[in-house]
Amino acid sequence: MADKISEFKVVGKINTTISGKMLYMLLNELADKNGVVNISHRKLSEILGISKSAVSRNLRRLEENGQIYIRSRYTSDGGRLANEYIVR
Repeated sequence: MADKISEFKVVGKINTTISGKMLYMLLNELADKNGVVNISHRKLSEILGISKSAVSRNLRRLEENGQIYIRSRYTSDGGRLANEYIVR
């Protein structure tokens, strides 16, 4: 329980919108032990019930503030894959 309380304290201090905080909490929950999540904007949008543009905006804010790192991913023939997010 103390871990969950600490998580809420950390999220409360993040300088972003409420949807940005929800997005950060979701990424944190989905992350593997190394803090890595591979998920599309569409899927994040569906889970949170917000637009894809709101997801994009909030992901940018979280990256600018240093809470996450966004890494673009591609297939071997150059096609786009869902981004990889590293939660810090």
